[in-house]
Amino acid sequence: MLKHVLRTLFVLCAFIGITSCSSDSNETPEAQTLLKLEFKVVPDNIQVKEYKKLTLSFKELNSGFTITKELSNTNTLQVSLPSGTYQMIAEGSIVYSDPSGSIEAKVAGVQNGMVINGNEISKTIELSLKAGNSSDLILEEIFFTGTRTPQGAMYFGDQYFKITNNTDKTLYADGMLLIQSSFMTNEKQDYSPNIMGTTLSAGAIIRIPGTGNTYPVKPGESIIIAEDAINHKDFNPSSVNLSTANFQIFKENSDDIDNPAVPKMINVYDKMVIHNQGYYAYALARMPQGMTNEALVAQNSYTYTYNLSFGGDIYPMDGTAVKIPNEWITDVVNLSVQDSFQWLVTSPSLDMGWTSVTSFDGDKNRFGKSVRRKIIGKTMEGKNILKDTNNSTADFDHGVKPSLFN
Repeated sequence: MLKHVLRTLFVLCAFIGITSCSSDSNETPEAQTLLKLEFKVVPDNIQVKEYKKLTLSFKELNSGFTITKELSNTNTLQVSLPSGTYQMIAEGSIVYSDPSGSIEAKVAGVQNGMVINGNEISKTIELSLKAGNSSDLILEEIFFTGTRTPQGAMYFGDQYFKITNNTDKTLYADGMLLIQSSFMTNEKQDYSPNIMGTTLSAGAIIRIPGTGNTYPVKPGESIIIAEDAINHKDFNPSSVNLSTANFQIFKENSDDIDNPAVPKMINVYDKMVIHNQGYYAYALARMPQGMTNEALVAQNSYTYTYNLSFGGDIYPMDGTAVKIPNEWITDVVNLSVQDSFQWLVTSPSLDMGWTSVTSFDGDKNRFGKSVRRKIIGKTMEGKNILKDTNNSTADFDHGVKPSLFN
């Protein structure tokens, strides 16, 4: 009887294919790479006493494969991953030494386009202290694309920044700096000196006027900084009325539009020109009390150098920017275009991600769209609570209708 059963099973196996009844397989195992990571806090003068906890997330950019790891009391990790190109985000807390004692601080780091292949690879990942002050004003919305007229012509001057009080107390906008980065998110260069771990390189700076308590912003309320504070609908029905904006960007010694009814932003450094595809980071910052605009520029200007590669030739280049210490900065948003993004132009401790309006360079459908923070709830007074995790990718809805358009 047993022989009959075995003979029947053998025939069935032959009928449906020998591979389905065998433990052997012709499938090639997915290539794995042993990744050895060491995490290091920068700048080097930060004396780390303890890496309390690190949460690491890996995402393979082609397949979408994701994995999360947690470390406690160590700054090293060994993990086997499928070969590919990854984004890695690290967040956690450390304890470091200070003249006043031991300080616990949040840290973060990000690696974009990290290629992992071969049998084994070792990398050192830099972590930066999380800066910023979540109890200050934040950038809720940036409308940078401009609009199109009904005839299809491009129309600019109607861009704006919406700055919001996301706290439960009244704040004052007086003296707040609005900064445009010197470097572009679609053009990565090996700038020297590399000071990104501790400062933001500013290419243009403007400041909100006031004596300290001139411009209160109540909880949940916003202020608008307009490129041109006029009713743009008079010139383009598809645009917006910015004649009642709180402030206007006015470029002195140029043929710029001035609305006498709207206070001018104070020009601190260079002229802010809003790129209609993004490509820059924008930040809010507070100068130390008593510092003047002149002292800010005089004490923090620096020259950077880099080599520009073009047509197979190398051209030595240089530029000038103003260093804004990370600890002055209250909020940052990195902007770009999805298919041309190359790098974050701020420390990941300020912003671990970036946001955009469109997926490809030159998209004609980008006009009339903005990036806006996600709403995660309401206060008891019915005011919006905005998402603010220092990660613009997670915090913002992209390519949406601007809030001031009706």
